[in-house]
Amino acid sequence: AEMSGPARERLIALRQGSERGRNLLEQLLTLAKAQAVPPSLNSPVSVQHIYRRVLEDLMPLAEAKHIDIGVEGEQDAQVLVNEFDLIAVVKNLVDNAIRYTPEGGRVDLSVLSADGNATLQIKDSGPGIPMGERERVFDPFYRVLGSNQAGSGLGLSIVKAISDRIGAEVRLAFSDEAKQSGLCVSVVVQKFESSRGG
Repeated sequence: AEMSGPARERLIALRQGSERGRNLLEQLLTLAKAQAVPPSLNSPVSVQHIYRRVLEDLMPLAEAKHIDIGVEGEQDAQVLVNEFDLIAVVKNLVDNAIRYTPEGGRVDLSVLSADGNATLQIKDSGPGIPMGERERVFDPFYRVLGSNQAGSGLGLSIVKAISDRIGAEVRLAFSDEAKQSGLCVSVVVQKFESSRGG
């Protein structure tokens, strides 16, 4: 139906508000599950498979900001973690990376293997997180000052709660240490080692 300019603007604002409310409810539910659900029986999961699933979901968000996003390298690792837990961790990290990376920036996903562990890395070309705020960013609803980003401040809380439950370690660093910019989040998870023979 035809609509006046002011009515169209109000409708757009209403849609944006309801979308923010929906996202907040989803994240609150995810955080509540991460804090309450006991670990379930796990089977080996491919990190590359998780990356593909998350990129399928978040590609439209990256394309809207003209962000170059993708997986670096062919290396894969099998980890003994609940698939939905790992999807929630990676999805929150990639969503954050896209939101905080300026238009035309870059987000890279990779996986490294060493000493029986798999390290999932999500790097972006955004502003990074100052050293003094790295502990606080895991608190629910905490937002880095001056970021001007829409969001609930729950993404990293969800990542931390799930990581604690599955025995993973989350590390924050700059993507570019020399310039002290960009964020590199590493999630270290124990690799699944299949028994040989038999």
